[in-house]
Amino acid sequence: MTNVSPAAPLPFAANPAPTGKVTLRKGKARPLWFGHPWVYANAVEKVDGTPEPGDIISLLDTDGRFIGQGLWNVRSQIPVRLISRQDEPIDAAFFLRRIREAQARRVALGLPNATTNVYRLVNSEGDNLPGLVVDVYGDALSVQITTLGLFMRRAAIYDALQTVLQPKTIFQVNAGSYADLEGFACNAEIARGQSRITVACIEDGIKLEVEPLAGQKTGMFIDQRVARQRVGQWAKGRRVLDCYAYAGGFSLQAARGGATEITAVDSSPRAVTRIEAHAAANGAAVRAVEADVFRFLQTATAGAYDLVIIDPPKFAKARKDLEAARKGYERLNTLALRTCAPGAIYVSCSCSQNISADDLE
Repeated sequence: MTNVSPAAPLPFAANPAPTGKVTLRKGKARPLWFGHPWVYANAVEKVDGTPEPGDIISLLDTDGRFIGQGLWNVRSQIPVRLISRQDEPIDAAFFLRRIREAQARRVALGLPNATTNVYRLVNSEGDNLPGLVVDVYGDALSVQITTLGLFMRRAAIYDALQTVLQPKTIFQVNAGSYADLEGFACNAEIARGQSRITVACIEDGIKLEVEPLAGQKTGMFIDQRVARQRVGQWAKGRRVLDCYAYAGGFSLQAARGGATEITAVDSSPRAVTRIEAHAAANGAAVRAVEADVFRFLQTATAGAYDLVIIDPPKFAKARKDLEAARKGYERLNTLALRTCAPGAIYVSCSCSQNISADDLE
């Protein structure tokens, strides 16, 4: 159940200094020295001290040389995730510094700007904060924490985000199966600020409304922004089919790009309602269809579209799902390709990390 009441104040209930030392087996430190941020369970030689799950530990190679500090969780197949290469306190000042560094990277990329205030501010290990994702939606932040060590320190993280960005609302979204693997419970809730359901924002000049606590991922699929822009560039004069349309991002770009006809298909009534609302807000002509994509494609007219986008949910959540996922992708793409007219542009996506680009092709 989603809880939208303000969260109670959270204590900084985690040690800022290491409570133990983890020494790696011979030959296992090389990836860490070259920048890899994870230590797998089979790489650990010994643990000195009595670190509790979520504590900070010092990481050493087999010769006792300091590699860095990590988040410890013996429950995980990745018991150590490096958070710093320095011997420094992992305290409130540390998180404030990390958030400011992340913000500076986005400013250097031109985000936010006059036409886009939707972007990823913190990308987990990419910003040296393992297990932390922070997405900006206008005047709100959507935060997902997937490691126990950072979840224990969430009060300091929210303080830092409040100081640096001054958002009206910080949403804490569900961590899903990651929380189960790490051994903590995480509810979707308002962590700080104004209680609300939707947030208005813009992406590439297109008006959007996002529901961080009820939507997919942290509210929408920010990683497809560039792909959506490309579709808009290709859309002029084309009949467009947008499958698994979700909030209609591809369709809205296609409409602005001059598509002659747009059909957006999604099985979720909530998604169809959102597509229609987004189309109205942006003055776009989009036909939103509530249907299972496979069934829709089975009855669609062959050669009816000049630009087809397939962006399905994850088919392979684990390696055991690979064979079924391959068959699913093959069937889906076969059906979708049938709808392409001669000379059509076909955009096929996958968010299954267990399916390689070669497998998909």
